Amino acid sequence: MSVTSPVLKPDILIFGGGIAGLWLINHLQQRGYQCLLLETGTLGGAQTLASQGIIHGGLKYALGGTLSSESEAIAGMPDRWRQAIEGQGPVNLSGLRVLSETQNLWSAGSVASRMTTFFASRMLRGRIEKLKRPDFPSALADRRFKGQVYRLDDLVVDTESLLEVLTAPVRDRLLHFDPARHPLSWNQRGLEAVALDGVRIEPKLTVLAAGEGNAGLLQDAQKAELFPSEAAQSRPLKMVLLKHRLGHRLYAHCVGTSNKPRLTVTTHDMKDGSLVWYLGGDLAEKGVERSDAQQLDAARRELNELFPWLDFADAELALMDVARAEPRQQGLAKPDNAYARRDRDLIITWPTKLTLAPDLGDRVEALIQERGLETGAPLPPIPGELRRADIGRPQWHRLFGEQG
Repeated sequence: MSVTSPVLKPDILIFGGGIAGLWLINHLQQRGYQCLLLETGTLGGAQTLASQGIIHGGLKYALGGTLSSESEAIAGMPDRWRQAIEGQGPVNLSGLRVLSETQNLWSAGSVASRMTTFFASRMLRGRIEKLKRPDFPSALADRRFKGQVYRLDDLVVDTESLLEVLTAPVRDRLLHFDPARHPLSWNQRGLEAVALDGVRIEPKLTVLAAGEGNAGLLQDAQKAELFPSEAAQSRPLKMVLLKHRLGHRLYAHCVGTSNKPRLTVTTHDMKDGSLVWYLGGDLAEKGVERSDAQQLDAARRELNELFPWLDFADAELALMDVARAEPRQQGLAKPDNAYARRDRDLIITWPTKLTLAPDLGDRVEALIQERGLETGAPLPPIPGELRRADIGRPQWHRLFGEQG
C-alpha cells in the first residue's frame, strides 16, 4: 500500500530569501495570502547583507546638478521605511535598529562651490541642509578639513536587525531549497509543483525574487519553451572594509568631480568594540578593474587623502566582491524603480536596491490583484521534516575572524 506524500497548497510560493522575498512574504501575508518562501543559501546572505543599509531618497543621484527620473522615483522611500518602523503599512518593521537617522554629504574645493549653488536651489529646499562646523560628524570635525558638509534626510538601517525583524513573523514558512535535490515541475500556467523532502508544494502563483538565481530557476521552463528568458544584468563591486578603533561613526557620501559619490561610508559594530567602515561608491565600482592588492592600495590612498588627520596605521583592511543582480538596462544603467512582471501565474521580480523594497511590494500586490488571485484557506502546520532556511550574518564578522 503506497503512502501519499503530504501536499501543501499555498496561494503564493516565493523563491529567494533576500530583502525582496522577505519583504514580499511579510507584505502578502498581511494582505491575507498564504505564502511559503524557498531559499537555497542563507536568508539575506547574498545582496542584502552585502548592502550598506542606506535607505536614501535619491539625492546622491543628483550630483550632476539635476534631479533625474531615478532620484525622483525614490524620493518618498525614506518616509515609507520610517512608517514601517513605526508599525504602519503592510510590513511592520517595529524594533528595527536604525544606525543613523540621517546621512551626510561632504565636498571640498571647487566641487564645494558647484554643490553649494545646486543644493541651495529651490527644488531641494527641505531635503538637504548645510551644516555649521559644530554639527559636523566627528571624522570631519578636524580644523584641517576645509570643505562643506550637508545633512540628507536618508536613514541607515542595520541589515542584520532588518533580517531578524522580517523573519520573525514568518519563521516557520522560510524553507531551505536545494535545486539539485528538489525538482521543479512546470506547466503552461507556471510552476506546477516542487518536491521538497517528501512534501509536494503546489502554489497557485509563483514569485521569483532570487536575484542572480532567477535565471537558474527558469531553465527547465525555458527548455520546454513554456516561458521566455528574462534579460538580467550583474553590476559588480569590490567593496572595502576598514576595521579600526578610532571611534568615529560616519554615514556619508564624499562628492567628487563626477556625478557619482567618490566614496560612501557606513559604520558597523564588531563584538570586540571596534568599528568597521564599509566603503562603497566610486572606489568600489572602479575596484572591479583592479586586483585585490591594487584595490587595497587604492583604498589606503583614498583614506589618507580624504582624512589626512586620522591615523589608520593600526587599522585592518579586507575586501568583499558583491554582484548586484538587476533587470537589464541599456548601458548597464541602474534601474529607476523596483521591477516586477507577470506572465500568467509567474511573477519575476528584482528590487534593484534595498531602498525600493516598499515599491516592490506595491508592484507585486498590484500584479496579484490583476491576476484576480483570492486569498485561500490557512495552511496546515508546516511539516517538521522540512528544513528551515538559516539566517545569514554580515561578512565582516567572518572577514575579521569574529566567531558566533
